[in-house]
Amino acid sequence: MKVTTNGFLIHARDYKETSSIINIFTSEKGIQSLLFKGKYKNKDQFKFSIFNEYSFIYDDKYNLPYLSKFELITDYPFDKKYYLLGLYINELLYKTLKEGFDFDAIYLHYRDFLVNLSNSSDSSSRLALLFEKKLLQYLGYELTMSDNFKLRKDLLYDYDLNDGFRINSSSENIESIPGNKLELFFMNTLTCEKTIIILRIIIRRIFKQIYPDLNLVGDKLF
Repeated sequence: MKVTTNGFLIHARDYKETSSIINIFTSEKGIQSLLFKGKYKNKDQFKFSIFNEYSFIYDDKYNLPYLSKFELITDYPFDKKYYLLGLYINELLYKTLKEGFDFDAIYLHYRDFLVNLSNSSDSSSRLALLFEKKLLQYLGYELTMSDNFKLRKDLLYDYDLNDGFRINSSSENIESIPGNKLELFFMNTLTCEKTIIILRIIIRRIFKQIYPDLNLVGDKLF
């Protein structure tokens, strides 16, 4: 049966001599694996690349559906300084998206991320934080305050994986976050790189809690 769907190429690897196994991200099924036959004979192969949105047509009557046609819908050009960030985000999606998640919302979030890259001047770490924060919400692990604490700008906070952000009385804790910076984080206006680093360390711990075997390589490249 022929299936037509819109999606993004997330990952690809060689398969035998003239083919590839590609992983696409769609709003209906999340990450899907397709067989791309005759890649070295396909005149359009050089137009087929990551960070572009395509219309895919594939035959799903096989255990590994094979791609029969693809057509570019939208390309998302951005400054090459964000290329490694983009690879990391693709890896993050490839290794975390499982059945049961709101793929449509995550798909729109990813597309918005690519659009934002085209006119952004933010640091890669800040853009990564914004993407990770919202992705965690869609995965059901939103970063919140502990039920017992109300955010105060003049206090320090740390994060408990089971409880959320809570008051930390020790200023010697290198992962303490000032309340005024935490407020900016919740408002998506945080620019302090030191605090961004701390928050991304916390987020990596959450990902490891959800996926104990998760190993993200791209995060070390930027």
